[in-house]
Amino acid sequence: MLCLLSAGTDCIISEEKSNVVSPVIDKPVIDKIELKQKEMRDTIVLVKTRRGSGSGTIIDRIDIDIENIFEYRILTNAHVVHSRFFRYLRGVNSLTGKIKTEVVDTGCEIITFDHKNQKWNSYVVDIVSEDVALDLAILSFVSNKELNVAKIANDDMLKQIRVFDEVFAIGCQLGQAPSPTTGIVSRILTGTHNKQKWIVYGSTTQIVPGSSGGGLFKEYDDHYYLIGIPYLAAITNSGQFVSHLSSAISVVTAKNFIDENSVCND
Repeated sequence: MLCLLSAGTDCIISEEKSNVVSPVIDKPVIDKIELKQKEMRDTIVLVKTRRGSGSGTIIDRIDIDIENIFEYRILTNAHVVHSRFFRYLRGVNSLTGKIKTEVVDTGCEIITFDHKNQKWNSYVVDIVSEDVALDLAILSFVSNKELNVAKIANDDMLKQIRVFDEVFAIGCQLGQAPSPTTGIVSRILTGTHNKQKWIVYGSTTQIVPGSSGGGLFKEYDDHYYLIGIPYLAAITNSGQFVSHLSSAISVVTAKNFIDENSVCND
């Protein structure tokens, strides 16, 4: 029996101690670093062309009619894969003196990463679609491996994004394995293109050449979701690269492009 004397009165308040012990529910221990590796870093791929490299994000896995074979879709920037085109000199017209050239599609390949098991795998990819105006492209490849797929933020999540939100940018900087950088949303720009609304997130995450096409992620309810595609870092009038003033195309814009190309992102 616990007795308490109430303040300002002569009343004695008594409280019976309960003998009932509340059950203790053990919550699963989440390794945040391992979760970040799985939901962000391991969804990023290195995109390679004859003339350069960039990044991409695995956004979908499709079961096909072959046992243990999957088709994967990658979201990246159009300017990353556009460098696959190479112009060859074929010769000179002896009559007109004009130079003859031929543009050849030399293709793209990607490298996937499994940091936990320290395994990298290379694949040749197909270009499903590209939109130079939006600077977006979708790639496709098949694999017998179950690779990690990025979670794409839904409309409600995207509406919550505000300046000062913490974000993570991950890309294959300078052609290396995916490197994460952190920062905050510093601005949100909006506009229209062909009557379609577009949104660009400015952030203080650092991106350098090779980061384009990677992923900009934000945490929601202890998981990490793709909210944008980094594509640009600021450059001063003198040509100096300002890596911490970066821009990313919002998934709001990318979702329409994804849906138009029949990619399931459940």
